[in-house]
Amino acid sequence: MAVSILGVSFSDRTMDETVALLVRAVEDGRTVHVVTANPEIVMQARRNPDYAAAVRGADLIVPDGVGILIGARLLGRAIPERVAGYDLLHRLMAEADRRRWRVFLLGATPEANEGALRALQRQYPGAVYVGHHHGYFGPDEEEAVVRRIEDARPHLLFVSLGVPRQELFIARHKHRFTGVCMGTGGSFDVLAGKVKRAPLLWQRLGLEWLYRLIQEPWRWRRMLDLPRFLWAVVRQRVGVNKL
Repeated sequence: MAVSILGVSFSDRTMDETVALLVRAVEDGRTVHVVTANPEIVMQARRNPDYAAAVRGADLIVPDGVGILIGARLLGRAIPERVAGYDLLHRLMAEADRRRWRVFLLGATPEANEGALRALQRQYPGAVYVGHHHGYFGPDEEEAVVRRIEDARPHLLFVSLGVPRQELFIARHKHRFTGVCMGTGGSFDVLAGKVKRAPLLWQRLGLEWLYRLIQEPWRWRRMLDLPRFLWAVVRQRVGVNKL
């Protein structure tokens, strides 16, 4: 069952169940828009109606962030585990490697895009890399980029354009694609070695956000969304209790 947090319906599937669901969708020729949502994304959706429509219109919203699990518990609901976007990307790439799926990478700087492509080619040589394009394109160039993706017919389209741009891009064009379309945030920078991911212990302790803040202190204003999110969830819980 979905767990509704501040108007966003999160999947309560485990990582394994999520991967199995997406494999079936790809094999059946369906299109699935996946949003890997953390508290920052939920709060962005509350401030931006267009972004909210894009997120809520997704086919699958997975809990990428320990704050989402805490929010669910505050509401008396259970989400079994975090389904981190970076980890889901790798799980899907492992399937692409085995099944010879077609993959397209969109987003990040030209350098990070190329670096991410090379890293995935080394790790998953069985996948078929049908195209890639950096994220530095304007509205007048968007149609040409979409046409390239459409012609490439990827089973997996990873979009690292940042929030809210990546979800808005997918929402506008997913009717022209088939397969999994997933916003992947800063994953290309990590794959390219430009940004280090938090060590496993930090991830297990739910402190990946703090590790990222240490690396990128300019993000501190965005991190304020976490306490705002938790306060909004508490208010939702009080409202539920009054019903």
